Order: sequence, then C-alpha cells, then structure tokens
Amino acid sequence: MNLIIQLFSFALTFFFASKLLRRKQELKLNEPPLVPYKYPIIGHTFDYYKDTEKFLNKCVEEYGEIFSLYIFGKIETFVGSKLSPEVFKNDKDFNFDIAFKEKFPLERFMNRTDKYFAPLPRILFTYLSQELPAYTERVQRTLIKAINEQIGDGTILQPPLKTFQLIIARPIAASLVGEELSEDKELVNTVAFASSDFIPFISIPPILNFIYPLLHQKFVVLLFKLINNPFKVHREVIKRKISPVVEKRLNDMKRDKESYVPPIDILQKLLELIIEDDYKADIDVLTDYIITAIFAATHTTSTFLTNAVHQYANHPEIQKELLEEQERLLGFKTGPYYTTEQMETLVKLDSFFRETLRMTTSIVFFEHKVLNAHYTFSSGHQVPKGRHVTTRLQEVHRDEESHGENPDEFNFLRHLGNPASRVEKHYLAFSFGKHACPGRYFAANEIKNALHYLILTYNIKNVNEEKAVLPIRGPFKRSSDVGLIFEKRKDINFCN
Repeated sequence: MNLIIQLFSFALTFFFASKLLRRKQELKLNEPPLVPYKYPIIGHTFDYYKDTEKFLNKCVEEYGEIFSLYIFGKIETFVGSKLSPEVFKNDKDFNFDIAFKEKFPLERFMNRTDKYFAPLPRILFTYLSQELPAYTERVQRTLIKAINEQIGDGTILQPPLKTFQLIIARPIAASLVGEELSEDKELVNTVAFASSDFIPFISIPPILNFIYPLLHQKFVVLLFKLINNPFKVHREVIKRKISPVVEKRLNDMKRDKESYVPPIDILQKLLELIIEDDYKADIDVLTDYIITAIFAATHTTSTFLTNAVHQYANHPEIQKELLEEQERLLGFKTGPYYTTEQMETLVKLDSFFRETLRMTTSIVFFEHKVLNAHYTFSSGHQVPKGRHVTTRLQEVHRDEESHGENPDEFNFLRHLGNPASRVEKHYLAFSFGKHACPGRYFAANEIKNALHYLILTYNIKNVNEEKAVLPIRGPFKRSSDVGLIFEKRKDINFCN
C-alpha cells in the first residue's frame, strides 16, 4: 500500500514538474524566482498558511521585491510596494475580478451568465458616490435610529461586530431599497448578515485544486446548489420584501408616466435599467442585483467600523482631541442633520479612520490574473498568461517612504488633509486604479457619521482594558472579539 502511495506521489510530482518545465521552455520568460519548497505537490501551502507574515518576510529578505510560491496546486507571484502599482494601473494586463471569481463565482451561484453583474459597480458609483449629498441626511437619520436601538443608554458589546453589522445595515438598506423597508427588522437582519453567514461556506480550503485547477470551484458551486445554505434563505427574504414595493412603483410609473417622481434609491435605478415597455420587470434580476450589492457592502463596512472603534478604545491618549473636534462641529449645527460639506471638516476623524484602515488590512490581498501572453515588470521579470499576481498589502501599508517615520505605529494624525476615501498607489484599502471600490465614498461617509455620533454620545473603552488585536487566519485578518463598553455621556444627548 505504501509503495502504491509513493508511486502515485511520484507520478503526480513528475506530471506537474514536467508541465511547468515545458511551459517555461515554450515561453522562455524571465520569470520571478520560484522559492524552493520541501514537500512535493503541497509546495509552500503549509508554510504560507502557518505564519504568512513571517514566511513572506523571509522570502522578501532572500529573494527581493518579486517572487513566486506554489500554493494549493498553482504558482502564485507576490509583489510589494515597488511593483504593485503596475498591477493596479495596467488593467488591460491584470484583472482582479476574474481572479476573484475563480474563488467566488457569484454568477454561477445564481445561474447567471458571466459578467452578468458587470453594470453594478458603475451604478453604485454613479448613484451612491457621485450623488452622496442626496443620501447624507438619510444615512444620519437611520444611523441614529440604529444606534439608539442597539446601544441606547449604554451597553457592552461582546463581540461587537454583530451589533455593528445591524447598525450599518440600516442606512445601507435605506439607500438600496428605500427608507420604509429599512424599518423592516427581517430585511435589516438579512442586509446585516447575508455576507457573514455565507463566509464559512466560501472559506473551505481549496485542497481539491491540488488534483486539478479550479476543481474546488466546481465543488463549491455544486455544494451551493445542493444544500439549503443561508445565502438562499436571505435571497428569499429580499425577493419577498421588495416584490410589493416594485409592483407599486411599476404601477405608479405606468399611471404617471413623465410626471412620475422616482424615489431616490438603488432599487429605483436598477428598476429603470431593466424595465420593459409594458412596465414589467423581472423580480429575480432585481433580487440578485440587490443581494450582490449587499454582499459587497455590509460585512466590509461593518468590519471597518468595528476596527475603528477598537482603535479608538485602544488609544485613550487620542480621545480628548478627537472628541473636541466632534463637539466643535456639533456647536455649528443649525438643523437636525449635517451637510456633506460639514462632515468634510472633520479632518482629524478622517485621518484617524484612514490610519485605522492602513493598520488593519490583511497581510496580502488583491489577487489579479494576467490576461495577455505575458507581462514584463519594470524589474525585468515576466509573468505568463493565467498567472495570479498578489500584493503584499501589509508591506505596502507599512512602507516608510510612502507613509512617513514609524510606519508600524498608529498615528491618528498621519493623514491630515487626506481623506480615507482617496485611493493612492500606496494606500489600497479601497483598491486602486480602474477597479477601485465604487462605493468607497458612501462607505467612508457612513463610517465617519457613525464614529462622530458614537464618540459624541458615549465614553468608549475595551472590556478589562484589554487591547484589541486583530486575529489572523493565514494571510487574512478579521475584527477582534474584544468587548466594547459604551457609557452614555451625561453632558450630551445627541442621538434623539
């Protein structure tokens, strides 16, 4: 039996080695160095996931800015702060969406054609980010309601992420499907947890890729279709809730024609995009677009907010200065809500949030796929078509030349005058280039509003004064479970 296993292992090793050798000989490329590995077939997989940061640092010391690893059955190239801008700028040579869909084939999960949801980023950017003032008051109003409901006169959140998901879900729901539906607790629950309930399902290690490339993807799609997973349940809730709203809007549009006054939300924009001549629309199409937008927005935004509040609690020495800035804006408040321009004056809060994003992003991220026959980096190294190139994100965000002295330390005033939503080649929290996050202005505005209200209304500290440190799983970080104490300030009652 052992002999059979050994022969099988040898055959697989020989197959992959010969395949890689033939490919290299055919292309004759000056590829980045492939780091030697101990175990045939497995390659660097164990070392990489055991301690990603330590392993990558060692590789950088020995091989420099660019190198390749053999992980889960494929060669993957890694770049740092010097070469990563080339990946993001050259969108005709590299594509993030294609690489991402190999791990998370959203269209296939929903039985949709490839690139079915391609118009969604443009819609979100046009009607959320570019028309931000139209949503600002709504975001503040729904945030205040959610904070009152979830935190009220004070509480302890442990772990805090789930509560922040419910808080963030209200303004997202109001902006996507209308403020009336954002009062529906079942819908808000779906907006809050649709993404996180699905994360364990897509976090299955792709060990099947050791056997054949993309075999894991086929397995996940099959598993998704066979079992009754949370994603399907949340989709049914969205469809059931928006159906009567869509029907009413279609009837109103048919009746009023040119005099129809459309609601301001993403659902209306999507409806106008797919409406037919007889004032009918495919409710399943609308549902899939909405749940895709939810998947892209809620969990990430909630995680950013959780990390920011933890950083605020981690650094009591900065709280007085941040609080004074929030109180100063409150003193100039003339109406029930702030304008977008007024929120933009919170430069210290913006810098604090940007620094939080810089310090809490994952070790690596933004895997791109090479589209053309090959790409030649400015270093002279070449990567072939189909190769995945991943950015060492933490290294980019800790680069001293780009971020100033002591880049490993948290400095909440490091980015004064540089808003969190602004993307740059060495600040990739919202990606960079053509595929930068289309909802980044909306997300940053929502989080700034939430932080403003929370800092004004509560004294915030960690349970047992424990410092919140982000847990790491492989190359990825998640929000800390350290509890947060919210004590309502006696001298102010902001969230009415």
